[in-house]
Amino acid sequence: MKINDVATEALGNAMYRFTFGIIGDGRFGAEGQGLATGIGVLWKNTYLILTADHAIRGTPYERVYFLLPDEALQLADSDITSGLKSVGVRKRFELEKPEMICADNDDLAAFVLEGQVQETGQNHFYRLDENHATPVAAEQVGVLGYPGETRLPVGANYMATPYLAFGELGQAPSELFDDKESRVSISYPTTLTVDPHGLSGSGLWIPTDMGGVVWNPGIALIGLVTNHVSGHQILVGYKVEKLIEFLRANDNRMFKG
Repeated sequence: MKINDVATEALGNAMYRFTFGIIGDGRFGAEGQGLATGIGVLWKNTYLILTADHAIRGTPYERVYFLLPDEALQLADSDITSGLKSVGVRKRFELEKPEMICADNDDLAAFVLEGQVQETGQNHFYRLDENHATPVAAEQVGVLGYPGETRLPVGANYMATPYLAFGELGQAPSELFDDKESRVSISYPTTLTVDPHGLSGSGLWIPTDMGGVVWNPGIALIGLVTNHVSGHQILVGYKVEKLIEFLRANDNRMFKG
């Protein structure tokens, strides 16, 4: 395996640890046929799953299920920096009545969870604080989530399969987004990628060097996917500053002490 493949798999694993699949209703209300993505976040002392509001809007509360992240992601060998995971069947979970908070005017939502055991909290919830900021430029921005196109049939049901891709950081088209200052984009060329429906709610991550003699990859959250603009071949999302603004505005509803 080439060093670039090793790096891709290591970064994919880092993203996968914090990525939750979300199962809701599909088109025309087909129960359990819709896929979306969320990211596990520890904000202050509160565990959350952040996602795009439109990805869960319309599904009755009692029919929202989650695919919990596993410990490892294995990518098929590939010369391009995107790919599918070789997976086993993952059980879907219904959370015990989490509070759901939606932004008033933005496409953001959060599921507020109960406290997590220490190991789960450390492994699957990214520590987000107010010091996070979106960089001006980045050549490698990773996105990992659950697009519907990659799901595999299993009898009358299906198996959800994570998908990983990398793109270059850019700006959101000003003619399409009035709030372009709070948005960010990454390149998503149609010839190298799958239909992105289901990636809404995925995190946007950049690699960070954890230091040391041996390369030890880390990741930093810089945004959350909400849109695909096919004409521009990009994914568009909110900057991490917008996520922080949303969470800060709802501290009184989320803070667990």
